[in-house]
Amino acid sequence: MKLNVDAHLWCLGTYAERYVPGGYYEDMELEKKLEIFSKTKGLTGLVVFYPTAPLPSEPDKLLKLVSSYGLKVSVVEPEVWVDRKWKNGSFSTNEKNIRKDAVSRLKESIDLCKALKADSVLLWPAHDGFDYPFQSNYRDGWKNLVETVREIGEYDRSVKIAIEAKSKDPRQKQYVNDTGKALAFVNAVGLDNIGCALDVGHALMAGESLAESLMLLDLNAKLFQIHLNDNFKDSDPDMVIGSVNFWEILEFFYYLNKTNYESWATIDIISARDDRIKTLELAVSMTWKYKELADKLTKHENEIDRNMEGYRFADNMNLITSILF
Repeated sequence: MKLNVDAHLWCLGTYAERYVPGGYYEDMELEKKLEIFSKTKGLTGLVVFYPTAPLPSEPDKLLKLVSSYGLKVSVVEPEVWVDRKWKNGSFSTNEKNIRKDAVSRLKESIDLCKALKADSVLLWPAHDGFDYPFQSNYRDGWKNLVETVREIGEYDRSVKIAIEAKSKDPRQKQYVNDTGKALAFVNAVGLDNIGCALDVGHALMAGESLAESLMLLDLNAKLFQIHLNDNFKDSDPDMVIGSVNFWEILEFFYYLNKTNYESWATIDIISARDDRIKTLELAVSMTWKYKELADKLTKHENEIDRNMEGYRFADNMNLITSILF
């Protein structure tokens, strides 16, 4: 695999929340954020949200601006969750006009992705789910979700669209709530350009094995995006990758080395109270350090894999700790 690291501007945002709606910091000017990105060692890509300000709406101006800071536009992420109109779902709702709006926004994002020469488009069905029993018609919800995403995917089969799973938040239950459900969903859609985004923090929150989920998507050729963050497996605070779950994330990177993945690994963090610049730099640095550790293990993969074939956990841990420590 080839590791390419990108990030979104929210990494340097103000992080508004319900307790502190104004956020913990004043916002930075766009040029300041791009300058920080350009000076962060190991960070080469920028995730563009659509139609979120303050980035220019014209693709040529956007490309010129981003390239002037030595960056590439990596991924386009259409916003279909902030407006209250999405409250009953963007893609699964029985409100046809809302689904039509979501389809329109995704199609515009696909056009933008091509114009910016980005790798893929993210589709996060944030409000597509439910909060209570007897609140939603699951059959209709899933039917609408599949048919709507299929319509989006068929708009331009040359553009990859990555479906992001999450167990909860903002809904109590999301329809696409884990990697297995996401894979079942994209298989139901049935298009080659519809795949999955593996968000490490979301997978941890769902109780998944990161490496297992990674290999499941890779075996089915549906690994389109990777989002890097961490948590205590109870919520999704978007913490720095590798700051909590050392062994599971190390195994994830070890298995990532076994794939042919060459797309982007996105720093998907929020720095609520700590220094935003230092936290972004730390997240990028941690990503590359885990890659270096995985590379060390990969040099011994024959022995490591042989131990796994014999289910010899203790032998592997003795070997791995002797290599790393």
